[in-house]
Amino acid sequence: MGLEIVLLVAVAGAGLRLATLHARLRALEAQAITDPLTGAFNRRHLQVTLAAAVERRRRCGEPASLLLIDIDRFKQVNDIHGHAEGDRILRELAGLLRQRQRAVDALFRVGGDEFALLLAGATLDGACDVAEALGRLVAGADLGRGSGLSISVGVVELMPGHSVISWMADGDAALYRAKRAGRNRVAAKWSARALALAPSRPR
Repeated sequence: MGLEIVLLVAVAGAGLRLATLHARLRALEAQAITDPLTGAFNRRHLQVTLAAAVERRRRCGEPASLLLIDIDRFKQVNDIHGHAEGDRILRELAGLLRQRQRAVDALFRVGGDEFALLLAGATLDGACDVAEALGRLVAGADLGRGSGLSISVGVVELMPGHSVISWMADGDAALYRAKRAGRNRVAAKWSARALALAPSRPR
């Protein structure tokens, strides 16, 4: 009987150690795909997630759209107010973007002040609606504490023949159009709604 108890204790201890190891592995996996400042997924995970979306589009026609989001004139914030203030704005922006994010969507920090929001199952018009709502949300939140910060958004729907690289490139091109047209705008690839102005706070 004593030996059985010893064996049970040993098995229980091994099970506890295994559970602890699994928990640590899950934590390490989360750290590997997460941006530590904002809590959004990182660029490495973006590539993997977009590749999976491209494959789903190819195999079963599942739609998806990508929003590339950039804070307008963010360099001035860092230059004038310092990087601590810039980091605060990035964290708060990530929080605002999550407010419009469904459980099936995914938010990524691409780098610097640029984010990507992958909208699963969304066609271009629906993605434009989300982008315009985000522009209004950010303007109303006053992230810059009176400085009138805004965002520009490039929108592109995943199309047949898109690779991860060409999908991102089309999103970058749409974002560049929004910036070139005066910022605080949404520019959509293949849409008459390109360059729709998102309302901003008075400057």
